[in-house]
Amino acid sequence: MCKIANTDSISKRLWILALALSACFLARVFPVCARQVQIEKKMIQYIASEEFFHFREDRRCRFEDRYRICLIDNFEQKFRLVPEVETSHGEMLLKLLLSGRDDIEVEAYNTSLSKGLANALEYLACGGCFDAVVSSVPGSNYTYDQIGSLFEDRRPITAENISERRDDLKRLLRDIALNGFPSVQWLERADVNTVKLKNDARKLAFIEALGRFDVPVVLPYGNPDSRYKGKAKVVNLLGLSSNAKTFSALDREGKRMPGFPYSPLSSGEEKGVYDIVECPHPEDPRSACLDINEDGHCDYDFVRTGKVPYRDEDGKLCFAPPIISEEKFEELVSRTSGEEKGMLETQAVLTSRQYLLWKNAFGPSDAPVPTKSYVWLDSPSRGRFFEFDAVCRKRGRIEGASVIPPNKIKELLPRR
Repeated sequence: MCKIANTDSISKRLWILALALSACFLARVFPVCARQVQIEKKMIQYIASEEFFHFREDRRCRFEDRYRICLIDNFEQKFRLVPEVETSHGEMLLKLLLSGRDDIEVEAYNTSLSKGLANALEYLACGGCFDAVVSSVPGSNYTYDQIGSLFEDRRPITAENISERRDDLKRLLRDIALNGFPSVQWLERADVNTVKLKNDARKLAFIEALGRFDVPVVLPYGNPDSRYKGKAKVVNLLGLSSNAKTFSALDREGKRMPGFPYSPLSSGEEKGVYDIVECPHPEDPRSACLDINEDGHCDYDFVRTGKVPYRDEDGKLCFAPPIISEEKFEELVSRTSGEEKGMLETQAVLTSRQYLLWKNAFGPSDAPVPTKSYVWLDSPSRGRFFEFDAVCRKRGRIEGASVIPPNKIKELLPRR
């Protein structure tokens, strides 16, 4: 039951009533939210404690056969990678982390970066272990003018001098995370969204605290963001921490991607563009694989429903009709009498297994034994029995700094 405190002001009573009703609604409909908010406050109190001030301990796992990675991301919001594959941002990062590696296990947190970092910190404080924390949740980016407004001297902050103010900024943000904003006058001067800034200050405090456990945090420096007062938000405050590895995006030519943030706080620059490549599934001719980071490993697979790519004798990419479905093929082979016995649709494409079954049951004497994965019957351009193998083809691109952390962490962690 939610109780509302008495107040002398009618307007205050109405305001508090609205807040209380909102809190009651959230507590009833989203009870997990209350616990998640509490974990952040709890870990801020832990960081501010005398116990934590004197604490430092290596909590990397150091298993002989594998690494343990904490992944913080959104696993609920879906998007189409290609028309046949729907995925989430978090699932995509998980696929990239595991691609080509059997020595990595992932603990996934489907939550915001602040809450995820707090949960990871609590887990380590309670005796758990991680070798690294990885996330591609959107960055904490600001303009240089906004950063300058945080200081009383109002001295302009630029790319040339931001490194000199690094320690001042870290002290200010730590104080905001642990104790709140400096003063009312400071709040009036600061040209920032104070709710966002406080949340970012907490993230920074959690990242710094994770460094006490020797557990690094790997992040993107940021993707293109809306401009503020006509200026780009190029300063990612999380890059202030020496325990944060924040990487900016490069294009395929090794140049900085237009519109993507970069400042001297960036830990480095990494490739942020990958072709999505569809290839034949190695075990199932009815399916195809997607390699989304050009490492030659299957990240997603799907059942083919569209045309099948192949190359002609000149190497030109061509397409055969879709493979006949198993349902239609079973219906076909069940016909044992009548005029339609063994009759196929014109231009039918069969897998070699389907073709052999059809050939042995109904095929004409001149039907050859297949040597490739598919047989295209009655092709108008390739003849009665055209055999072919599917080939790889590009299906688009992934672009952005989000793809960097999972690829980078595998580079930082040598194979077991």
